[in-house]
Amino acid sequence: MALSGVWLLFSFKGRIGRARYLVVELALLALWLWLELRFYSSAQWEHWLIAAPMIWVNFAVTAKRLHDRDRSGWWAVAVFAVNRLSYVYYGLFFGLAFGVDLSIAVEFLLVMSAIALSLLQTWVVIELFFLSGTEGPNRFGPDPTATPDSPIDLRPQPTGIPDFLVSRH
Repeated sequence: MALSGVWLLFSFKGRIGRARYLVVELALLALWLWLELRFYSSAQWEHWLIAAPMIWVNFAVTAKRLHDRDRSGWWAVAVFAVNRLSYVYYGLFFGLAFGVDLSIAVEFLLVMSAIALSLLQTWVVIELFFLSGTEGPNRFGPDPTATPDSPIDLRPQPTGIPDFLVSRH
């Protein structure tokens, strides 16, 4: 079990499904919030000492989730860049929103940047949290949701319609 946890958190090989990815990401978010509240006034190097392993884990699980979608793990770099750009942008936007006079062109550029980043972030969330992985094995490994003992695939088959809209009698 411990070896499985090390693989999940630190390896870039293999695939993981949506549920496992969500659990790890929520745990990272909760840990980050707790650390920010606990060590808010600490030195900058202490923040990086704590953040570096969390960034590694985030890259590793995101790469494995992308592998499940049959995408290269290198897309995790793009996901990270979009998230950091959004963080910087919204920090800048809220900083400028309080009393700084900007030209109309700069304001328009900020609004267009906000729309573009929001669309990119929305796609990242849909891709990583809502879309199913590739059925069966793909170039990155076996299907993480398939049971090895079962010759029949018991997973619900996608219909293109959300499950809560499908009538079951």
